[in-house]
Amino acid sequence: MSAVGDALKALKTAMLLEERISSQARKVEQLALSVVEIDKRLAALEGRMEGFLAAASAFGGRTRPAKAAPSRDQRSLPPPKS
Repeated sequence: MSAVGDALKALKTAMLLEERISSQARKVEQLALSVVEIDKRLAALEGRMEGFLAAASAFGGRTRPAKAAPSRDQRSLPPPKS
């Protein structure tokens, strides 16, 4: 009876592993769809930014955004010594 019990236990383990693999495969498919959606949205944003930069340069604006102003913490620090 021990061999039959071991076989049933191994079969149960294999079935549980198959279910876990199937569950993970579904999750990966959902993630892949999400990545495609994010890629589409990012491409649209990139297109808009290129359009804004082209329009800005057409009107004499800068071709690249200006550097960000230093934060309050950086302004309160003394300049580095050379």
